[in-house]
Amino acid sequence: VTNTPFKRDIIGELAEALHERNIPFHLYYSLLDWHHPAYQTDWDAYVAYYQGQVRELCTNYGEIGGIVFDGYWPRRPRISGQEHFLPLGSWNLTDTYDLIHSLQPQALIVNNHHATPLAGEDYQVWEVDFPGENTIGFNTTEISSLPLASWFTVNIGWSYRKEEQEIKPAEELLRLLTESRRRHATCWLNVGPTPEGEILPAEVTELRRLSQLLRNRPA
Repeated sequence: VTNTPFKRDIIGELAEALHERNIPFHLYYSLLDWHHPAYQTDWDAYVAYYQGQVRELCTNYGEIGGIVFDGYWPRRPRISGQEHFLPLGSWNLTDTYDLIHSLQPQALIVNNHHATPLAGEDYQVWEVDFPGENTIGFNTTEISSLPLASWFTVNIGWSYRKEEQEIKPAEELLRLLTESRRRHATCWLNVGPTPEGEILPAEVTELRRLSQLLRNRPA
């Protein structure tokens, strides 16, 4: 918050708005922080830093529905020039998960590591794939006994980029939803807000069309 132009606790404002509407509050946490001085220099200090942030998130914002972790990819090959994607040591995820469960016992934990789920994780996710598929080259094909989820984007990428405007039509979004359901998986559709916190009008249009398509489907 201190180092942003916004200068307000956007997480707190979002949590309050969701709690007022009885919508579960879920958080996304990137394990990678390339700008932190301890990252790639003092691993123990960096792990203590990120676990401190997790404690803060689980303490300051009321009830949390779940936390999504990203940035730990044990199957990622070591590529020259991309060492910043790889940790210097263990993420100590067991301790992190125990911390979350002690502070927010109802919170669901998932880690987008593209591998077999670890102890303490509550469901298994596939990124831009259906369960058991590996069309993008880094997902595991092993399906666990946990609940399943598939994550897809409405636009071409996960975050907003002005030059990237390849929005999926409602018919394609419906296909992703129905195929996920056929495979007994929850389907997440991602939209990346603009720097002003807005959803692109074209994305809103296709999501509204998707809503109408779902309403018109036979029961």
